[in-house]
Amino acid sequence: METLKYKATSQYPEIILDKANGLFEFSGNSLPEDAKAFYEPILQWWDAYTVDPNPETVIRFKMIYYNTPSSKLLFQVFKKIEKLSSLGHKVKVIWKYNDEDIDIKEAGFDLAEHVKVPFEFQVYKE
Repeated sequence: METLKYKATSQYPEIILDKANGLFEFSGNSLPEDAKAFYEPILQWWDAYTVDPNPETVIRFKMIYYNTPSSKLLFQVFKKIEKLSSLGHKVKVIWKYNDEDIDIKEAGFDLAEHVKVPFEFQVYKE
């Protein structure tokens, strides 16, 4: 399965979806002009991954900021992750947030309430 990588910019998050190395990460800002077009390959990647996933999938999120269109697409990503879990695969989300960023912390707790996937919350200091 092809690895999907996006380098971070001021508008786009860094995304690494690497099945071979068990590396699944989203970090940075997400403010794409066309969030649907940006996230469509990511959603397709998760569909393909769900067919033949690793024995354990740990997805790390260290988002700084994301706009409303991105939040809707990220929620779709979480629904793909939830589907993987519902099929009996071992899945965990690690949600990292700056100890001073209440919005990102609350966003993680909100997501954890709306998807049936185990979450681990980790605080970091800048």
